[in-house]
Amino acid sequence: MTRQDFILDENRDLICENGDFTSGNSDAQNVDLLLVSTKGSYKESPVIGVGLIHWLKTQNASLRSMRREIIVQLENDGYKASNFSVEDNGEFNLDYTNNY
Repeated sequence: MTRQDFILDENRDLICENGDFTSGNSDAQNVDLLLVSTKGSYKESPVIGVGLIHWLKTQNASLRSMRREIIVQLENDGYKASNFSVEDNGEFNLDYTNNY
């Protein structure tokens, strides 16, 4: 079962059509927001967020620690991570499934 929510554009702004917010499958955007958000980004849930950009910019970051943080954060939000990898060129790959 997919999650339904308001849909955001590539700038993370709400999409409006015919004077109303657009809604639809939000799994991809939920995971994206979880990965890019840092802890403290959400006042209501200050421990949510991976802060992926900080992990990728840190030269001595542990891939194992980053992977663990992603898995824990996704599981806390009802997803299961699989096929996680970071390529030498910085390309990030992640497959996930919705556990709901």
